Amino acid sequence: MAEPILERDLAQMQELEVLAKAGDESARKQFFFLVSNFAKVMTKWQWIIHGDTVVYRQRAIRWLIRRCKYRQARRFAMCGRGDLGFTGDKEGSCRIRPKGCGARFCPRCSRRFGRRFLTRVASHLSSSPHEQIWHLVLTQRVIVDESLAAARDRFGKAWPKLYRYLRANGMTSALATYHIVPSLKGGWHYHCHLVAEIAGVVDGEALTAGIDAAWKLARRCDSGDRAPMFTRLVCGPGAAFVGLANDRQMEFWSESKDAVEVLLQYVMRDVLQGVEKWIGKLETDEQCEEFAAALAGAKLHRLYGVWRTRLVDESEAETAPSADSATVAKPVVKEREGETVWSLVGAMDEVLWKAKKGDVNALEFILRLQSRTSNRGAVAYRLLATVREIAGA
Repeated sequence: MAEPILERDLAQMQELEVLAKAGDESARKQFFFLVSNFAKVMTKWQWIIHGDTVVYRQRAIRWLIRRCKYRQARRFAMCGRGDLGFTGDKEGSCRIRPKGCGARFCPRCSRRFGRRFLTRVASHLSSSPHEQIWHLVLTQRVIVDESLAAARDRFGKAWPKLYRYLRANGMTSALATYHIVPSLKGGWHYHCHLVAEIAGVVDGEALTAGIDAAWKLARRCDSGDRAPMFTRLVCGPGAAFVGLANDRQMEFWSESKDAVEVLLQYVMRDVLQGVEKWIGKLETDEQCEEFAAALAGAKLHRLYGVWRTRLVDESEAETAPSADSATVAKPVVKEREGETVWSLVGAMDEVLWKAKKGDVNALEFILRLQSRTSNRGAVAYRLLATVREIAGA
């Protein structure tokens, strides 16, 4: 879509939004029609960062408008349309400045919320020696037809009991990430991934058995109720992981060269990949609405212990992305960050279009971005598919 048309439609949505808030039913219907059209026709860049989530996006739009959340509906539909691409004056350097909707139930922005927590943990692990790092998965029994609120409440009652056990048995820090997955048999598979730092003197086998027994006791279930809890020792005590502090582009990150750091990167980033993979399992309007409503006010990530302390400036990671402006940017934008000078290439959909048409600067940016993105995330795979499509044009 050409930029003038996008600006015109954005202005029209904002005008209708004001009228709809004032109670104009005709404006509300027009607003719903216009926003729904934006949600169901994803741009190439939106597809890269959101995936195949068109049906979910339309259902979420309907839910938001029924609740008179007009501004949030507009921002949700436009999420990613204002992302900007920059190249640096250093060889191969590039970055994305995101402009999203800021909704916790958004496939893309849920990853953005996780970024601050990843930055906090990385700042600790890259600045000082660490103890044992463990990956635990805390699950609970799925109850058919149980509401999501009830599943969360069950977990919330059991978690404090296990937390007290962990603190009493050597845990100094932890990052908890909650997963909300609809069960195929009905109900919700609500569970938690825990990346924990535990004192190195603790015996691993005894700790695994103790945690499993403590979690069963916290949940008040019999020993034969379920399989043993998933526990994995990621690495033992050691020196700081310097590589973890180098890459802050959540969706377009690169692997470390050190094998242990690679493993730790995957543990943390795997549990901070956002809600996209859960969305494909939502089959009804009711499930989508319950899911979006739960995430709208939920905190999917929590820090405990030493890792709660801020060591670095996280202002960029904490800033909620904005979608109040369209993709039009100033003709010349330069930004200095340390020793790197960043120059604007353009809005990402425009960059992809220009690259396909053979524009040298746009093509150089896309190739830089793809070469730096050496991970196994869904966003990385879709970016690679787009680069191949452009190369074959």
